[in-house]
Amino acid sequence: MRTLALTSTSALCALALTACTAEAEPSATPDPVASASTRAASSSPTGSVATDVAPEVMLTEAAWTAVGPAGPRDESTGAVDWRLPGACAAGAPTDATAMRTVSQGTGEFESPVGVQQVAVLADADAAVAEAERLTAALGACTEGEPPTRYVSEPLAVGAQGLGLATDYYGASASGSLDDAMGTYVAVTRRGNAVMLVGLDGGEGTVGSARTTVSGLAQQGWELLCPFDSAGC
Repeated sequence: MRTLALTSTSALCALALTACTAEAEPSATPDPVASASTRAASSSPTGSVATDVAPEVMLTEAAWTAVGPAGPRDESTGAVDWRLPGACAAGAPTDATAMRTVSQGTGEFESPVGVQQVAVLADADAAVAEAERLTAALGACTEGEPPTRYVSEPLAVGAQGLGLATDYYGASASGSLDDAMGTYVAVTRRGNAVMLVGLDGGEGTVGSARTTVSGLAQQGWELLCPFDSAGC
């Protein structure tokens, strides 16, 4: 009987020790709160932005079919003058660390040439300053060679969006700007990049050109995600 009791007591102690050990070991089930925090931290933006203008951030050839049949595409790099009407010239972004210019179309048969330029600045503050410089130039540009008339207006695309309408014959001085013969160019910013999208020349109305350019500017702005430190 004594031997049986000792054996039973030993078994009970062994079971108790096992239960204590199991209770002391950490649970294998992940903490949902901690896991969520880890995922949030890993997906937070790093704050780094692109410093070069890769071909991938430019509007594709297919995007320009909104203007008309695809024409020859010319693409170049390096800081050059912003493609604005002569009377509204703003020169080149002298503080740009990189810049890419694309033009598409021949301009034949009174067709417009599509133009896109993207300049990347050292940081967002420098890009804001460049966009402000362009805004000031376009805001001060009201008269060209008579009878040409220029009208600047806010553009709801990206940050610091601004549109410039060119009224070839000055009809908007006494009539509708949308119905005037002319063209349109848009300037906007995302992060440390400033972008220009416009139609150079062509025979059409300002209203039609604005619709086309605004749509292309929105598409172009979405491609500028690598320059946005807040993420996409």
